[in-house]
Amino acid sequence: MSRTVRQETTPGAHTARGTRSEVDQEPNRTALPSPTATVRSVAASLLLMVMGAFPAVASDTECDGFLPDFFCDSEREARPEGHINPMSMPYLFEDPYIATDINFVGIYHNFPSDSIMDGGEAGVIAVQARLALTDRLAFIATKDGYLINRPDNSALDNEEGFMDITVGFKYAVIDDRESGLIVTPSLRYEIPLGNDEIFQGFGDGVLIPAVTVGYGPEDIHLIAGLGAQIAMDGDANSSSFFYNLHLDQAFEVDFIPGSKFIVPFIELNGTSYVASGDGGNNIQTDLGNLSLTPVQNLLHTPGNGVMNPTRHRRGEGIDVANLGSQGMSGETIITMAWGARIPFDNGISTGVSYERVLSQRQDLFEQRWTWMVDYTF
Repeated sequence: MSRTVRQETTPGAHTARGTRSEVDQEPNRTALPSPTATVRSVAASLLLMVMGAFPAVASDTECDGFLPDFFCDSEREARPEGHINPMSMPYLFEDPYIATDINFVGIYHNFPSDSIMDGGEAGVIAVQARLALTDRLAFIATKDGYLINRPDNSALDNEEGFMDITVGFKYAVIDDRESGLIVTPSLRYEIPLGNDEIFQGFGDGVLIPAVTVGYGPEDIHLIAGLGAQIAMDGDANSSSFFYNLHLDQAFEVDFIPGSKFIVPFIELNGTSYVASGDGGNNIQTDLGNLSLTPVQNLLHTPGNGVMNPTRHRRGEGIDVANLGSQGMSGETIITMAWGARIPFDNGISTGVSYERVLSQRQDLFEQRWTWMVDYTF
């Protein structure tokens, strides 16, 4: 994807990429080890430690062979009865169980009125796919879809298009059904194939190592996740750690045809940025294609009539988009979601969640509704 030359505040003047303009100049700082290199080292160490520290613990439902959900001689229980997969932050918070499923995802998202979007909304329709290659190893495709963006800021166009694609693998190093413990590291790569009109396709992609732990031998279930988004191009994308917590309880019911349970849940999600981009990606506006940082700095909040070049306008897209914004290092966004899922006996599970931002910093997140319909083979 093309990246624009930065524009100076003096009309007609230009600087080559890599030379900061007056608009997005940051103060000189003492040279320190690269935050991106640090997060890469920590993430790699985390994965190696988890994968190497435990032997593969056998489960009662273990089924040897390739594609066990299609060729296993015995009945395989990929996910214990009454257990559900997480719903919020769907592109990053990965289910620890090794299953073959297709998950249809719908998202309705509102932008904060004091963000660069000046309010507005976005909608996503996506399909996630997971394929159990063995009883322990699965191929996962967790991000794709079609996004419709409708900001209230009149300087930003209404756009729609296809999102980046994220694929990878996960491996259950522990799957002990008797104790209810499962530990599953994963490694994914976000391929920058999306349309830049909807803030996709920037940079050289993002590496996503993560570990998800599930526990719940009875009706109460806990899922915890920790991972990182590591930018392959530190100028075009930001790098961050993300962490998730899911708590649910399965209640037995007899009033829902075809289902034994209804499962209310609550989830807590966080993203802490450790490295910023340089704000040089192309953003389409009514004034033409401009670099991200000048757009974030110069667009004003409706009604106050003044420019608002503050760091709070330099938002990031959390789990949906990686804009490569300046000034993100050290910033954290926390959200909370709650909802319910109904797993049916025929392998279908459906649910809805509502999510709001809790942290003082909002960026592009005010509230979000997520719907899912999942079929597990």
